[in-house]
Amino acid sequence: MKWTSLLFLLSVFSWQAYAENKLVLNVQLNPAGSFQALSENIEGDLIKKQGVLSAEKLVVKIETLKTGIDLRDEHLWKHMSAAKYKQAFLTQLIGKDGVAKAILEVAGVKRPVQIKFQDDGKKINGTFKVSAHDFKLPEAEYMGIGVDDEVVAEVSMVYKQP
Repeated sequence: MKWTSLLFLLSVFSWQAYAENKLVLNVQLNPAGSFQALSENIEGDLIKKQGVLSAEKLVVKIETLKTGIDLRDEHLWKHMSAAKYKQAFLTQLIGKDGVAKAILEVAGVKRPVQIKFQDDGKKINGTFKVSAHDFKLPEAEYMGIGVDDEVVAEVSMVYKQP
């Protein structure tokens, strides 16, 4: 009985540590519907020092974004030119008092983004909006269902305090 409880607790804590860093893309479909693409593989360090958040470079491999449907994953990766641009980058991040600015690079195109975030004392939970058009991504449509241009990104990430 003790071993079972211990194994359960260890699995819960290890899952929570793993799941704390994640990116969720909220995609609206047209004429109706939506889906989310999730990656729990954010590379790089987010630092909080003297109340200021910063990161030189955060990286997400495009093919770690999963929607729950293999065919849709393949379409998403193709739409984001993953064969040529295997990663998306968030660089020059600096933030304080719930607002951060950074440079987002997707498919080789860089654009400034503003991230609104909340700090829970060990990690941030933030959101920002991006336009596929701004990153020169083609319009996406499959069997009469299109994807709205605007995507809402949610990021949750544990930060380090030196």
